[in-house]
Amino acid sequence: MRPTTKITYTEPGQQKPVSLIVRQAGYPNLLVETLEHASRGYCERRDQTGLGASAFPEAELMRDGVIVGRISYNGRIWHPIPWRPGDRPIYDNAACHGGEAES
Repeated sequence: MRPTTKITYTEPGQQKPVSLIVRQAGYPNLLVETLEHASRGYCERRDQTGLGASAFPEAELMRDGVIVGRISYNGRIWHPIPWRPGDRPIYDNAACHGGEAES
C-alpha cells in the first residue's frame, strides 16, 4: 500500500495555505503559517486575558492532525514530549526579539 501524498493547490495571488493550528483548551483554534505566528498569537491571547501561568493553559501545535509542539506560558515552542533539564525550544521567541523574552 502506497502512502497518500497531500498536495495543496492555490490559485496565483491567493494566500499560502494554512499549515499549523494552535490548539488550546477553552479557546478557539488559531490558524497560523509559522512558528513565529504561533508564538505571537498565543502571547497576544495570554496578554488579552491577563491570566497568570497557573490559570492560562499551554497550547498544542498541530500539523495535519499530529501534535508537533507545545507552547509554554512564555511563548516558547517545545518538542511535544515532557520537558527535561537541558532541553532547548524549537522556537525561542526571546532569541528572536533581541533577547527580550515575552512576559
